[in-house]
Amino acid sequence: MFRVLLVAWTILVSSTAVLAQGSVEHGRELAVKHCARCHDISPDGAFKTYPPSFASIAIFRARDQILTRIKLPALHSRMPQMDWILNLEDVDSLVAYIVSLEKPIE
Repeated sequence: MFRVLLVAWTILVSSTAVLAQGSVEHGRELAVKHCARCHDISPDGAFKTYPPSFASIAIFRARDQILTRIKLPALHSRMPQMDWILNLEDVDSLVAYIVSLEKPIE
């Protein structure tokens, strides 16, 4: 049953990600307020494993994967479920900021 709900949630989140874009600047402000304590949120953030920098997330995760991780963090993770703290527009803006950090790997 849990697996069915997880698949349905992922489909819903993925379809929402395509529709919404969010504000990069607002997402940066939210990252400073809610994420910087644990993540390196700078555009040139160091590539570390846990918790990953936003720059590395931008390179190695697709937009829908980022959105899903924010809304439904991995079990046994210390990351809070951000959609309890942020509304959908805020989550979209946070995703937009992370995605904006994507740079080609050199």
